Amino acid sequence: MRPLILCLFLSLFACQKDTLPADQNPISAEDVADVAQMSQSLAWDLFAQEKLAKPGENVLLSPFSIHTALLQAINGARGNTRDELFKALHCQGCLIDEINPLQKDLTTLLTQQSGQPQVTVANHFFYDASRMTVKGPFLETLHTYYNCESSDLPFDDIQNALSQINGWVKDHTQNKIDGILDKIAQEDVAFLINALHFKADWATGFDEEQTVQLPFTKEDGQQVTASFVNADRNFNFVQSEDYRLVDIPFQDSTYSFSLVQPVASNQATDWHANLDAAVYQNLLDQMVFDRAMVFFPRLKLAYKNDLIQSLKNLGVQDAFSDRNADFTLMGTASQNIFINQIKHKAILEVDEHGAEGAAVTSIGFGITSAPPLFKYDRPFVLVLRHIPTNTPMFIGYVADPTS
Repeated sequence: MRPLILCLFLSLFACQKDTLPADQNPISAEDVADVAQMSQSLAWDLFAQEKLAKPGENVLLSPFSIHTALLQAINGARGNTRDELFKALHCQGCLIDEINPLQKDLTTLLTQQSGQPQVTVANHFFYDASRMTVKGPFLETLHTYYNCESSDLPFDDIQNALSQINGWVKDHTQNKIDGILDKIAQEDVAFLINALHFKADWATGFDEEQTVQLPFTKEDGQQVTASFVNADRNFNFVQSEDYRLVDIPFQDSTYSFSLVQPVASNQATDWHANLDAAVYQNLLDQMVFDRAMVFFPRLKLAYKNDLIQSLKNLGVQDAFSDRNADFTLMGTASQNIFINQIKHKAILEVDEHGAEGAAVTSIGFGITSAPPLFKYDRPFVLVLRHIPTNTPMFIGYVADPTS
């Protein structure tokens, strides 16, 4: 059988801009609310599955990257293959011809900033014309709505093909990710690759001289020493009955970084299982802007996994079946085309740096209580989101910031 390989990777450090051209008419968050909600739902579903698969470990995903790649694949799918993929995206009964322009608009909205934040998206479809016949309308659709380039690349020359594909990866991540493929098998006919990177400074920076070494308690009770960024100033935060959340904006306030942990320090290790899109949104809706003391560890996370099992758990079956997959809108080969792997790599660094320093001075007379303390010194969930659409660009679980 002939597998189609979906490869997803991302880096937060690339600086080259490969954004989709902005439309003349401004795009509002309301215009793309439906497709943004699809990305949000997929984010929490996949996060839950990956967390179950990696107990006690760090997890990091880029839901928007995954969502974008899957939508491109759907353009080549028919029948139950298409329906199952749409169901996993919480879009049962959707028409891909209606989703494509919405996804294009959402991508434009997420990447249209100039200066900071820097958000870029790139797509490429590598295929071997001697192994499959690609249909023109499929390539045209990907190019029109996803700015996806395509290349006919002979896979029989394995080293050259690997060099070309991994070279594209390296070029689009400013050398931060060397590649996505280790090998090309005789059965491989195509690779659909999505790259996303995000880079931004904090709207208000953190003083590096205030960074302190503190213990971080892992799920098993063991402690590791980590460098904690901290500040005492006004933040957006909420303390509900179950969760504590701080939401820190980046420059121009179109993106923010949320840190979420349970209120009780003795919570079960699976506390995050009840944290979903609705709970997270409810926390955001309750935020106040007030003085708080916030401590969180510097992060340098790297994650990679094959997402097939998680997507199978979400009901996608036929796309991964060599007999039942139907990607005939994409092209034809000597045998049936199916998805044989979905590789995902993510890298995220968070520290004190960025933007310009700022201070808040309050002159008051009286007796006051100390401001609330948010100390992320035990496992927590992180979400890096686009504020107007609430699209999660990254979602993760920090089990050990030193791992």
